[in-house]
Amino acid sequence: MLAQCPHCQQTLMLSEAQLEKIKTALASLSPGKTLKIGCPKCKQPIELNSDGSVAAQAASALKDVLYGAHTGNEDQAAVGMVAAAQKRPQPVRLPPAAPKPPDLGWLSSGVYSEKEAVENVPHALIMTGDDEITTQVTMAFGEMGYQPTYVQSAEEAISKMQFMNFEAVVLHSRFEGGDLEGSMVHQYLREMAMSRRRYIFYILIGPEFRTLYDLEALANSANLVVNDRDAGHFSIILKRGMNDYSDLFGPYLEALGNYGVK
Repeated sequence: MLAQCPHCQQTLMLSEAQLEKIKTALASLSPGKTLKIGCPKCKQPIELNSDGSVAAQAASALKDVLYGAHTGNEDQAAVGMVAAAQKRPQPVRLPPAAPKPPDLGWLSSGVYSEKEAVENVPHALIMTGDDEITTQVTMAFGEMGYQPTYVQSAEEAISKMQFMNFEAVVLHSRFEGGDLEGSMVHQYLREMAMSRRRYIFYILIGPEFRTLYDLEALANSANLVVNDRDAGHFSIILKRGMNDYSDLFGPYLEALGNYGVK
């Protein structure tokens, strides 16, 4: 089928509908007849044989080749060969086929979806040492789609943070038996490189804190502080704290991402 004009060499970008019309017209041609179409650029008529090849022009170019070779005129023969090559029928360049829809066979087994859920869900490391507070914290993060992780010691917590990415860390100031100043976990988070620390929402719980007091959280290198007596309202406190943090630091983190800073 015709791919370019044999006169001006303009590539013919024909739609599928146009191609179908041409194919139908060619199929209905009587023996020996040709189909004429106009070039949209040079307006010259293009004749097509019933098989889709270009009529007349290709024959003329071939004649130039034979005449040049016969007379010894190499330049004319060369020009004729180029013209013949250019006017030779080219395959139609059809647009690429659309990609197939995704295979949904995994829906019935659930294997793939479970794997994706585990890989994409945010993780929260919870260290309180108090069953009631742990329950409140776990329920709050569960409502927000977090996967909780629990540890029994500071050493285990630090080990996990070295090899896992946690989007949230909850630490009770008495988790290690002493106060916050002597906490290994707290010290580890304070010294963590900002390339990781800025993406962790760090929450401190303890009897010495004033809930949602941002200045106190900042002084302790945390994002949110919660007093023990307010642990029963941890869910709403967490949502409020994360919302405030997003409003304050969201544009900053987005700007860092745009500059390739992690």
